[in-house]
Amino acid sequence: MTRKSQMSVTRLRTGLLGLLSIVFLGALVPSSPAEVILQYFNTSYRELAEKMPELVEVGYSALWLPPPTKGSGGLSVGYDLWDPFDLGGKDQRNTVRTRYGTEAELLHLIRVAHRFGVRVYFDNIMNHRAFDVPGYNEYTPIDIYPGMLPEDFHLRVTEEGFYRKWDNIANWSDTWQIQNRNFSDLIDIAQESPDNGNFGTSEGDHIPKLAFVRHPDNPEYYDHNPTNDWVGFGHPSITKQVIADNPDYYREDVNSYLIRAVRWLVHHTKVDGLRLDAVKHVPDYFFGLQSGDKNGSSDGYLGQAQWQFNHTRGFDDWDNHRDSVFDTELTFGRNDLMMFGEHLGEPPSFSGYIDAGMRLVDSQLHGFLNGNLGSPWGTLDGLQYAGGQGFSSGSGVPYVKSHDDDYATRPSLQFALNLTRLGLPNVYTDGNYQSETLGESGGAFPRHANINFLGQWDDNRIPNLVYVHEHFSRGGQQPRWGDADVCAYERVDKRENWGMSDADGTVLFFVMCDNFSSGEYREIDTNFRPGDYLWQYSTGGGNFYYEVPWDQKIKVIIPPGGYFAFSWRSPEESGLWSGGDWDVRPVEIRENGQPVGWVSYVRKDGPDGDPGFNPYGIDDPVSTDFQYRWWVPRVSSATGLDFIVRADGSAENILLKLDGGVDLNGVAHSGGDMRDHPPGNEGSTTVFEGYEQMNYNQRIREKFAAVDTARNIIGTLGAETYECTFGSPGFTINNGDGANSSVDTASWVYHDPTAMTDFPEGEQNSQFWPPPETGSVDTVYMWVKMGYATEADKMYVYYTTTGGDDYPEGSGGYPLNDSTFVSELNYSTNGPLDDGKDTDWWTGTLPAMSSGTTLRYKIGCYHHDAGSRFPINSDEVYWKKRMVSQFSITNFNAGGVELYPHMDFAQDTKQTGLDEGFHVLRARAFLNRSSSSSIYNTYVQPFYYDAVAPTGVVVYPSHGETLWNNQYGAVVRTDWTVTDVYFNIDDV
Repeated sequence: MTRKSQMSVTRLRTGLLGLLSIVFLGALVPSSPAEVILQYFNTSYRELAEKMPELVEVGYSALWLPPPTKGSGGLSVGYDLWDPFDLGGKDQRNTVRTRYGTEAELLHLIRVAHRFGVRVYFDNIMNHRAFDVPGYNEYTPIDIYPGMLPEDFHLRVTEEGFYRKWDNIANWSDTWQIQNRNFSDLIDIAQESPDNGNFGTSEGDHIPKLAFVRHPDNPEYYDHNPTNDWVGFGHPSITKQVIADNPDYYREDVNSYLIRAVRWLVHHTKVDGLRLDAVKHVPDYFFGLQSGDKNGSSDGYLGQAQWQFNHTRGFDDWDNHRDSVFDTELTFGRNDLMMFGEHLGEPPSFSGYIDAGMRLVDSQLHGFLNGNLGSPWGTLDGLQYAGGQGFSSGSGVPYVKSHDDDYATRPSLQFALNLTRLGLPNVYTDGNYQSETLGESGGAFPRHANINFLGQWDDNRIPNLVYVHEHFSRGGQQPRWGDADVCAYERVDKRENWGMSDADGTVLFFVMCDNFSSGEYREIDTNFRPGDYLWQYSTGGGNFYYEVPWDQKIKVIIPPGGYFAFSWRSPEESGLWSGGDWDVRPVEIRENGQPVGWVSYVRKDGPDGDPGFNPYGIDDPVSTDFQYRWWVPRVSSATGLDFIVRADGSAENILLKLDGGVDLNGVAHSGGDMRDHPPGNEGSTTVFEGYEQMNYNQRIREKFAAVDTARNIIGTLGAETYECTFGSPGFTINNGDGANSSVDTASWVYHDPTAMTDFPEGEQNSQFWPPPETGSVDTVYMWVKMGYATEADKMYVYYTTTGGDDYPEGSGGYPLNDSTFVSELNYSTNGPLDDGKDTDWWTGTLPAMSSGTTLRYKIGCYHHDAGSRFPINSDEVYWKKRMVSQFSITNFNAGGVELYPHMDFAQDTKQTGLDEGFHVLRARAFLNRSSSSSIYNTYVQPFYYDAVAPTGVVVYPSHGETLWNNQYGAVVRTDWTVTDVYFNIDDV
């Protein structure tokens, strides 16, 4: 397995391979695509934290996790909630940890997700508790659920004074039954006001709401003080004695208890949103104000959660708690908790819950697609409209499968639609840990996903669509076509300048075909202009370029069951940098001036997943073990770090993001925050949020010298190579062969090591001195002639001295393989006029060479400030790849930088220095489209920060302890960064 194969694979998610670095392209103005939620169930918190680099490489930007709270047992998925204040840290229900891990592991996962810039959403249970009935008999405590009593539920009272459940819902068209009886035999909470409407000896009996002090021994669960009002959770002014002395102040009914529980959850975990379970079983008014000044209201379950989010995370949008819930593409980005509820069918009405401040999972669209895709009587008509055939784009969360529903007709097309239309899409996985079938749930629970969310089984369609969504699915949606088998629409983003034309704002043309038997030909109007040269990005139709014809119609045969996604070709990796037999590193990290080393680790799929799991197709000696070994840079110094990013010649600018957003350049935002684009601020949309401006270094088209200037070529591959052995006479010339250009570079470059210079005046010099036959020399001098003056301002010799199969390869003054050295040449004097133009002679030296040394070298020159090239036609597309754009941030202090670990403004969690462990760099390279909507690409480079040795202690055997048995174990406790421990036993 070569190091190149493991470190250098680039995956752009367009059906092509591209590196773990991502480059974003676009103009530097607000524009924000919506996120892709990855619903990740049935997997431990520890494994999820370890998989974070893989998830951000694909482009997932939010995780939806199962309920984190303690269920009725250690194997519970979490929906039979027992205690909302137990996240896996209390010993109850015969377990401390939950199915997924401990509270500490959960909080660690959230911290890691936020470090990687990934939001976390929890499934949240407020409708019910588990199956046990409080006070069922004399052996069942009435306070079996911590902080609750029977009067908090819808229960029947027996003649003996015990309690029973009411029947499960029998009539799903009866709203009263839906909200006052049990579903799935779970015990139903009474959230209605002003009283409990189903408690007593007869169904429908009413009793007043019961209010009491629910957690007298847990002052940490309260955040209000009788004297000082709100002080925050965990404040020392709230004690058991304060609670005991002020029972009226701390007395709550069940609604207030539920609201306090969700506020505590938001504060304690730093969660970014909630998926609200079974909301139709709760009165809609419980969740929040539904009319009037509802947007700025902090009333209700959702309003109070949003209020807590602002307090905990330092956001100040007190006038509107909902705008970024319903509009994921606001110019100031996300500054609210994302709220979306499960409501699978009326009654009650959908609208009341949306009005209360939540989106709804889009069961309407899901049902339409399942009923129409693949049906001879079905149609795609209507899907071309934003929100067509489902909830509006601002109020739905479309999905293909979920933990409750694994049925999807033609899922590939459902994913293609959801991930390109306007909205907030969700992708479901169980991590390929398939649950056993449970009879009472109608099948496996959680349902089997069978989704190739990381590109399993060589199926890259979902990662490719996530890439398309991240880069092009933004702005409004304009319908273009709809019929039985074909629908088409465009995404038009004018938010950078509302006065721009439709053509300048269009960033995506999407069309799909539901005919799996044969392709469908259509001629469809487009906003793209005649002559625009577009790239087809999706793996659902094969990658190719398409020039918009004179009549401004896209004329294509959409492949059977496939789809096309057209847009401008975004900046790519440069063929001058990553096109040869060397490590592909668009994002390079250096410490103290030298490239960092690399470290490997194993990436695994779940046990019911892909035995040949290897989405990048790297060398893998064992192809049936569900895993492959991956390499990332290892940073071992906290100071003196340089980040260098290289893209092709179409990159007008490159921004860099460390983790979820860290100050990299020392330039403060206009609001005073040191981050260039802090979260939730004007201009800090998803495109720019967390990104920092890099320093421009150079944009080059490097021409390589030859004895015959007709053999000059652009780029190191195939460039003329000179070879000699010291102690032996003569040179071997490997002639240059390849493409040449004189645009933005020297017209020609001449070097002949056997010839003399041609200075107009003075003594002439050998272009290579001393000659190799002289044997060991102190210094090698060389001369190179370049035409014409000012066309190039940099020149380098790339050379090797190790012989064998080592040949010099370089670009922009940097070596491209481990055996190449670089020496800079400098302008010395003018040469004779050539066709009336000035020529230049450049000179430099190589270090001493001993006799027998084989020297091989190439000479490249360029102008450091070539203009960027826009991919307007095939020639520009070809030549932009033969240029390198380089940006950098230098001398970064990872140990001294101040940062917000949760992507917010919370001063109490602000820290100095990066955490040890995995981190990620995202580099976004932008096309030059200052008057049009941004087009960009993203390079993602995870790395391992290892500046401090891991900490740990041997717990057993303790120091000095005598071991009396022949066999014994050992216990070691370490920090979170440790994944393996090795022992060295000295027998003294």
